[in-house]
Amino acid sequence: MGGDSPIVDEVRQRRMELSAQFGHDLKRYGEHIRALQEQYRDRLVSQITVIAAKPARKSSKKT
Repeated sequence: MGGDSPIVDEVRQRRMELSAQFGHDLKRYGEHIRALQEQYRDRLVSQITVIAAKPARKSSKKT
């Protein structure tokens, strides 16, 4: 494929295989994804809540 890392080459290869599976038709692929979302609705995360981390306490211990 190119001079990229083996991981990048593998991702590109799998992307092409997946695209070919749906005739390189993005609409068909989208319909497939929506069907999977419906099928596995109970396993999907609908929204992620981000909570700010508390600032780390500085040690008052002197060395």
